[in-house]
Amino acid sequence: MALLDLRWHLRALRSQARWARTRAVIADWLAQAPEGHEDLLLFGASAGWMMDDAFLARFRRIDAIDLEWASAPLFRLRHSQVLRRRGILLRFHNAEALDNLEHFLALRPNALVLFDNVLGQYTLTCPDVARAEATLGRVARRLSRRHWGSVHDALSGPGARLAPSREPAPQRLRPGQPWPEQDLLAQVGGTGTWRDHLTRGVLPPQVASTLLPWQLVPGYWHWLQAGWVPPTA
Repeated sequence: MALLDLRWHLRALRSQARWARTRAVIADWLAQAPEGHEDLLLFGASAGWMMDDAFLARFRRIDAIDLEWASAPLFRLRHSQVLRRRGILLRFHNAEALDNLEHFLALRPNALVLFDNVLGQYTLTCPDVARAEATLGRVARRLSRRHWGSVHDALSGPGARLAPSREPAPQRLRPGQPWPEQDLLAQVGGTGTWRDHLTRGVLPPQVASTLLPWQLVPGYWHWLQAGWVPPTA
């Protein structure tokens, strides 16, 4: 696990220029987060490679939850300026997100909840496909009384090697609109077999979302989905 963590962080460090457009789209989406929260529950924090300092600056306390051994020191290092300048209290918890969701919701009952590119990874760690899909489909119900948001993998697979300036623009998905899967693959020259991360049922169908392309490495793509969900009675 430690070796895999190191490889991921080295890749992320070397890819910052190439990922700049995707980070900018995510920053625009984060700027649309609900107002009025001083606390943030951040599931899947990792080192915050795609996280925007302007978003973090909105909070007085951040509880970050991640299983990675390197998450805490790298996140603190990468976002040290905003954490120090704004006097943000950051606490890391070494735990799995979905197994411990209710515990952390009770711990910070007034916090905004954000799943940062973690729900799409659940199909990689849960070998039972039916169980994984059912668990992901229950996320909205478990958070029904909270403001929350998620950016997560929806589809991933091989495609064209595109320069950042030629990458497709993000696409708005209206409430109830069918997934434009073939169009998404066509936009990035998708070929071969693509993985479905079983996250299409994570966000409630009445919630609009943004689909955004992420060229993880040249010629290998992820389509992410990002959306904010209001509380329900």
